[in-house]
Amino acid sequence: MINKEVRLKISLGNVWKYTCDKCPFVPDKQPILCDNEIHWITADADYVKTDRISKRTGERGSKPLHYPDRCNSCKARYRRATRMGKRVDRIYERANSMYKIFKHPKLVTFAIPSEYFTWENTSEQRTSRESEIARLNSKLPRARKKLMENGIKGGTYVVECTEKIIYDFDNFTHPQYKFHAHVHMVCIGKYVRDLPVWCAQLVEMGLGRINYEAVKSKRRLVEYVSKYLVKEKQVSRTFGIMRTKPIQQS
Repeated sequence: MINKEVRLKISLGNVWKYTCDKCPFVPDKQPILCDNEIHWITADADYVKTDRISKRTGERGSKPLHYPDRCNSCKARYRRATRMGKRVDRIYERANSMYKIFKHPKLVTFAIPSEYFTWENTSEQRTSRESEIARLNSKLPRARKKLMENGIKGGTYVVECTEKIIYDFDNFTHPQYKFHAHVHMVCIGKYVRDLPVWCAQLVEMGLGRINYEAVKSKRRLVEYVSKYLVKEKQVSRTFGIMRTKPIQQS
């Protein structure tokens, strides 16, 4: 009999990433026993002709039967994950090609301070998601320049705005809202000795303190990029050396 642990490994190993029950076709993988461990590999290449005519060759296209035919939602997640992998590789390659103090990519997060308001409030304290993002964007050119003056060589970032709510449990009529516009950034930066002082460099221009973290694990970086920089409907931006191609060393 196959115990539950082995059955679970078999079940999980045969699952394709970025697929769901709505995907039209998800093929099985082939199990191979190696060193008492079950490894799953894709089936041999197999294609079938389709009715779609190639504009480049004028011939009928082919469809692989050894790879999943994903639904539109899963295709979008798969494409975002592919872009994520390319970005992570590019960041790591650039960081590892530099001096030791820049070796590990850094995660940078900072926000623009905001205050709670109620929708009944008609004063200037009442804000919107769009106005908070615009307010943050207006300060980003100076913020990027300041960061580059203090050891950041370049990076990729995205602006995000979340909503926070404090409910009025006394009468359920006047909840408080706040739009939290902030930046998630993966960058190439130096090792910082006086971290508290360095993280306060943007306060003078009306921004909050910086959260600065070195990433030694590539998996940790992949998770961060996947969560924040490859979100749907979010536009990522690059600056500094991440906007240029690395110089090939002979």
